[in-house]
Amino acid sequence: MEAWLNPLADAGVDIFHCSQRRFWEPEFEGSDLNFAGWAKKLTGKATITVGSVGLTGEFLAAFAGESSQPSSLDELLRRMDRGDFDLVAVGRPLLSDPQWVKKIREERTDELKGFSKEALAELVLA
Repeated sequence: MEAWLNPLADAGVDIFHCSQRRFWEPEFEGSDLNFAGWAKKLTGKATITVGSVGLTGEFLAAFAGESSQPSSLDELLRRMDRGDFDLVAVGRPLLSDPQWVKKIREERTDELKGFSKEALAELVLA
């Protein structure tokens, strides 16, 4: 990983957007750092984490008829507070619930919506 990230950082990349299916899964055995955590550790550059943020399931599961339900952000906040990454990208929760950020900020987590493939159809029709 270091062999391909450091040349990019040396060439001028100043932030790495590190997408993985589940942000909470470790990239390597023996460490709980995810892709963004390792990228930051190896390069010293800012990183963005993303992957099932705020949801129980992953994107492709929706097409098999599985809905993703809202999930806790405690692990995300723990890792952010620890300095593993600098920014967090959120996709599917916003597709299902444009007020997601406001609800999180106002601690109205009981009002959060899950994600299903129907949310994509609404986006296309909107």
